[in-house]
Amino acid sequence: MKSLFITLLFLFVFLHSAPLPSLSVRYPCAHASEIETWKEPLTGMEFVRVPAGCVRMHCAMDPKAASLPDAKPREICGQGLWAGKYEVTRGQFRIFVEATGYRTDAEKEGFSWLYTGKWEKKSGFSWEKAGFDQTDDHPVVHVSWNDATAMAAWLSETGSGRFRLLTEAEWHYACETGAEADCTTAGAEGICTSANVADRTALSAFPAWKTFPCEDGFVYTSPVGQFKPNGAGLHDMQGNVWEWMEDFCDIDAYRDGSMHSPHTPRGSMHTVRGGSWYSGLGYVGCSSRDVLLSPSRRSYDIGFRLLRVP
Repeated sequence: MKSLFITLLFLFVFLHSAPLPSLSVRYPCAHASEIETWKEPLTGMEFVRVPAGCVRMHCAMDPKAASLPDAKPREICGQGLWAGKYEVTRGQFRIFVEATGYRTDAEKEGFSWLYTGKWEKKSGFSWEKAGFDQTDDHPVVHVSWNDATAMAAWLSETGSGRFRLLTEAEWHYACETGAEADCTTAGAEGICTSANVADRTALSAFPAWKTFPCEDGFVYTSPVGQFKPNGAGLHDMQGNVWEWMEDFCDIDAYRDGSMHSPHTPRGSMHTVRGGSWYSGLGYVGCSSRDVLLSPSRRSYDIGFRLLRVP
């Protein structure tokens, strides 16, 4: 009887002290040999297969907030998707422009937005004239939501498949996949190995900034793929340039807890995700988000990434 009591006591203590299993399905960091990729032949754009599953997110979907911390964790599930391995480059955007004669919103209206101690409209800047040195391997900037969706539509008509921007849910899922295996952002000092952000390098041009306590070697954009990929094999999901989302901002999209890829097809505000070279402490991560009032908004820290529709 005594031994039975001791056994039951041991089981009680063990079961109540053991950590509860996670409700989310997390994927470990994929090795390069395990990542499934596909290359679009017209532009050379590479896509990575992100497997189906669920991840935790912390998103208080507040349009007034640039980032999305929330004490209540939520779960977002994805059906699996083909996401661009890199942000769309200036060279890939050039192929689209030269094939169609397309003129961006910045070119048609004659200005874009740059930071000069404050954000201002500046004449003469566009995807070809960024305001800093770029090569065709850098992510394209000064592109609006209109410009990004125009390229996706053209590629869908002339390329090998259908393409569009990622929705917020798809982007967040792709960003978080593999995060528990420590493949995404490291601490404040280690982030410079995985993301092009506002770090000490930026102080040469912006000495008043509060930056990350490390150096990534780039004041403005870097060529795509210069930093470590996340757990899904995607580069620059955090930092380099903000990325346009396909759908509209909806503060209620995730309020019901576990959601399977919510999509907001109508609205008045668009979002960009992930942060950029301009983003400092508190503004980089899978929950980093900004809300823009116009689909024609553009600046020298906004670009995009495409998704291949199966």
